[in-house]
Formats: sequence, structure tokens, C-alpha cells
Amino acid sequence: MSTLTITTYTMPSASLGRENPLPDLKSVADAHAKIEIDETTVNPDEARYMGWGRVNTILPYTIQDGYDRTYRDHAFKAFVLENEYLKATFLPELGGRLWSLFDKEAGRELLHVNPVFQPCNLALRNAWISGGVEWNVGIIGHTPFTVDHMACQQLALSDGTPVLRMFQYERVRHLFYKLEAFLPDGARELYIRVRIDNATDEDTAVYWWSNMAVNEGEDVRVVVPADKAFRYGYGGKLAKVPVPYMTAEADKLRGEAARLARENGGRLDWDITRTTTLPQSMDFFFDVPKEARPFIAAPGKDGYGMCQTSTGELRGRKLFVWGMGTGGRHWQEFLAREGCAYIELQAGLAKTQLEHLPMKGGESISWLESYGAVQADPAAVQGEDYSAAVASVANALEAVRPARVLEELHSRLKRELDGQNGEVLHSGMGFARAEKALLGDQFRTAGLSLDAMDLGPREEPWMTLAAGGGLTCPEPDEEPLSYQTGPAWEAALKASIQKGDSNHWYGHYQLGVMYAAAGKDREAKEEFNRSLECARNPWALRCLAVLEDRAGNAVTAADLLWEAAERKPIRPLAVEALEMLSKTEQYQRMYDLMNKLPEEVRSQGRIKTFEILALLRTNRYEEAQTLLMSDIVLTDVREGDVLLTDLWFELMARRERGSAKEADLNWARENLKPPKHLDFRMV
Repeated sequence: MSTLTITTYTMPSASLGRENPLPDLKSVADAHAKIEIDETTVNPDEARYMGWGRVNTILPYTIQDGYDRTYRDHAFKAFVLENEYLKATFLPELGGRLWSLFDKEAGRELLHVNPVFQPCNLALRNAWISGGVEWNVGIIGHTPFTVDHMACQQLALSDGTPVLRMFQYERVRHLFYKLEAFLPDGARELYIRVRIDNATDEDTAVYWWSNMAVNEGEDVRVVVPADKAFRYGYGGKLAKVPVPYMTAEADKLRGEAARLARENGGRLDWDITRTTTLPQSMDFFFDVPKEARPFIAAPGKDGYGMCQTSTGELRGRKLFVWGMGTGGRHWQEFLAREGCAYIELQAGLAKTQLEHLPMKGGESISWLESYGAVQADPAAVQGEDYSAAVASVANALEAVRPARVLEELHSRLKRELDGQNGEVLHSGMGFARAEKALLGDQFRTAGLSLDAMDLGPREEPWMTLAAGGGLTCPEPDEEPLSYQTGPAWEAALKASIQKGDSNHWYGHYQLGVMYAAAGKDREAKEEFNRSLECARNPWALRCLAVLEDRAGNAVTAADLLWEAAERKPIRPLAVEALEMLSKTEQYQRMYDLMNKLPEEVRSQGRIKTFEILALLRTNRYEEAQTLLMSDIVLTDVREGDVLLTDLWFELMARRERGSAKEADLNWARENLKPPKHLDFRMV
């Protein structure tokens, strides 16, 4: 019998901490933001939407960078769908992530289950966790809700099968998205129906990738019905390569891969479907033909493994590997624990993750996915003939999950679930309610009840503004909790200021943020100055500094940030002030500021890196080395961030060669190997 139960899932967990009160005006940049395309292998039609629809800020969301690396047991709310064959565990507080999919009959876990909750700096809002299946929506990168709450309801199909619905409103693209998960009696696969709705009449962009983590192993082979893939690796162009074997020339590689290629006569031939042979981090976006049933699987030596398939709307399939280099291995452990290794299998709307697709006003898109085990012929799966491996998995999949059944079930779900609402099981952030209050009938809720969306301290000021009132004015040193962006909110706040309801430092500050997010720097600067005239506050000082730096006035920006950090010596302001002092080579002022910081701020890894830099640049090498080789942990190190290794190479170049000129730094990079705890390099 199929059941849906509410329980808890307990694991050692770092604290997520407080959200960053500073608005994201410095531009979000993911590791794939600037990619060159090899036009000899990727044609114009394939590249049509690559780079289109990018955003320069994650506003109105706040940044989640207050996490630590101290573990305490924490019980997360969990929803469990279960029948006689499968047990699926979802965590609504973590973006509705499918944390575990356990095959009861085989006694085997189908996903990579992270043994800890450890946020790291890999998502659009910074904090990201590995493991399970993550649902990425709206913007290129890991979803804004990856460690945030989903609104949840319990529904039922006409035959009584319980359905778990999880939904949210994506504020940048103005999209409602919902996931409806169910596990029918007798089914050996979990079904998840996804629907995305444009909430307004304005055209927007859409993006979706379901991101599955499965255990990595020498015997695990990735099987996808494709003979070509778009390949991207750090330091190279996006190019289309053959599957399964890809040839790479030494002069087109970097790091460990280049060294291996040189030792192999100038080239490497990789079987990209066997991930433990790949020396560096890479993405492969498989070019699945239109006539092929889309799926991606990871069977092991016995032919058994996780397999995801879908209806035809979800055509893209991807493989991501961390690679076998020191940095990639370190990242795996940094996200979890020693010995944890996984790969990502993904399924998306587009061919690659470089693309947003256009979505008309009021438009909706829907598809059905299924997750479960596949048992293919081991000899075929592990053999040299990749087409035989694909055929074996495809046949095994069709035998247990026919494509026709998915299409029929998808049609049934649209009939039975659209427009239906059920019992509220869990609440998510309620900014959709503020949008509805502001826009009225111009804002469509996709038939969803908003009762499962919270109205708390973050949302309530905007509900008041939407109703024609004013923003409450907090004390100048009180941290802002939330932001809004867009023309409708601009108009509402301007009107409120003109009436006098929001004519105070906070009203002008929030309007300045709206202008800055829209690229209206002149108007933003005027509002931040008005805010400071009302009350000297660290938030407007900081935002003015961002605008001054953007205009090329770095010294002025440093002075503004110094004052902001003095007024409110919290980590986010201290980091930005130290960054700007470093940029302007004011190393003594860096020391002076660090001496003013509370110990709990100064002791953090990111602050220590500035101290090391200042020590290096003032020729205090022994002190720099002692601090660098201590137990320093850069909690918020980002994918592609090589700050720690750069500091170590600079230290070695200065000590061994007497300078940190480019030639000396290159000597250090080519001849010396940094300690493992400092090495997060992806190539």
C-alpha cells in the first residue's frame, strides 16, 4: 500500500546561520558565466540561446553565507513516500530535495546520500549542499531554494494514491513551479510531475535541471542514448565531442590533465562514461536525438543502478564530475566527509546549462519524470560497444517503465491534479502573497492556494506597502531582512515616499537598492545620499561604495566601506571593506580595521586570508606562513576560487625567488605542490 508520512531525518549538521543583510549589487557570477564556444563543432542553431537571459544580480533574494562547519545533530522535517518496493525521503526545508531513494527489494540506495548537512559556496545565494536530487529553476545555477523552505500540500489521485505537492514562487523570473511526487501501489519507480507557470503577462526566461547525485565508482558507467556531447571543462571552450571516447590535445588542456597528456605523447583519450578516468572537473551535456527516449543511468558492474527518464519535454541530459585531481577530491570531502565521492546526473529543458529558454506571458510547461532502478545485462553495460550498453539499458527500462505509460500517466495527472489543492503540510516563504497584493489580477497563482506561504517579518513590510501604506522605519544599525525589485515595487515605494509614509532613511535606502538592481546608478546614488541625510547608516554607505567602485572610484569606495564596517562590524561588511582596502593597496589600514573587529569576526577564515595577504605584501613572510599553515578553513570558498593556493604560491615565490613577479609565480606553480587543505583548484 502506498503511504505518505511525516517524520524527521536527523544528521550531523552545520548551522546555516543568518542571511547576509547586504543586497547583491556586485553581480552574481557562476563558474560557467563566461564560456567560449568552439564554432567548428557547435553550430549557430545549437548556440542560439547560449548566454541569453543572464541576470546580473540575485536580488530580490538575500545571500545565505552565514554557515559554519561545526556539526550538531539536527532533525529536519521529512516526508516519506513508501510502497512495497521503494522508500523516498523528501526534505521540505532543503528545497524539497529528494534526499534518499531506497530500493527495499534489493536492499540498496539508489542515490548518493550525504552523511552530513554542510553548506558550501556553490549556489546562486551562496549556500549549497550535495547529495540526493535537487530541483533547479529559473536562473542558471543552483536554485535560490536549495536550502530554503518549500510550501507543501497533500493531495490524492482518483484511486487514492497519496501525492506530495511542493511548490514555490521564483521571484526573479516570476514563475510558479510545483513538484507532485507519488509512488503508486506496486510501482518500482517514483514519479515526479513538474509544472512551471509564468505568473504574469510579461515574457520571461525559463530554466530547469533536475540534479541527481549518485555514488561514483570505478565500476559505475554513465549510460545515455547519445553519441555526442557538448563538453565544458575549466580552461577550455565549449565543444561537441564524441561519446564515449573524447580525444584532447595537451596544448588545449591545463593542470593535471595537461601533464598526463604530455606524458602520453601529447594527447589523451578519455572514456567519458567512466568517470574515475577523468583527471579534472568537467561537464558533459549529451546531445540526445529527438527520436530517442530520454534517460540517464549509472549501472555498476552487475548492471544494476539508478535510472531517470521522463516524458519528451525534458530532453537535456548532463554528467558532471569533480575529476580525480587533488582539488576535485578535496571538494568532495569538503562537501561531505572523507571517502564520499559522487557524480551528478542531470535532466533539463534545454540541451545545455548555458541556456535560458524564452517563455511567453501566462505560458505553462509540464512534464513527468520517473526515478528507479534498472537491471541491464552486465556484459553489455561494461563492454566496449557503447551502443550495446545503451540498447541494454533502454530495453531494460522499457520493460519496467514503458514510455507510453509515462505519457498516459502525465495526461492523467494534468486532468486530476491541476486546480486541486489539499491539506497544508509545510509552509514556505510568502513573497508570492505580497506580489498578489500588489498586482491583483495581473498576477496568476497557477491555481495554487497561497495558504501554505508564510507572512513573517520578511514579507509583512511589503504587504503593508502593497496595501498603500509605508515601510516601517527601523533603527539605522538594524539589519535589513528583505528586498523587492521591479517597476511595480519601484512605483509603489516612490508613491509612499511622496505621501510621507516612507520618507525616511529606510524608504530611500530600499528605493536606492531597487534602482541599483535595475542598473539606474545615478538615481540609486541620489537615493542612498538621501538615506544618509535622514540618518547615517552602514547600509547606504556600503551601497554607495559599490556604485563608486563601479564608477572607478576605488579609494572613495574604500573610505565608505571603512565607515560602514566601523559602524556595524559584522562579517559581510568587514569582508567588503578589506577587499576594497586590498584593491587600493592600503595594507596598514587593513591591519587597523582588523584590530577593530570583534574576535568572533576576526577569527573567521575569510578575514584571516586578508591578514595573510597584508603580511605578505609588507614582507612579513614568517608570520604569513604560520597563519597560512594553521588550521585556517575558508568556509565560503567558491567553485573556481583559488585564493588559498594563490596566497601559498605568492608566499613560496617571495621566499624562494625574492619576488612575486609573474615569472616567479609561474615557477612556483610549475614546480611546487600546495598542501592539500589549501588546494581547491579544479584543473
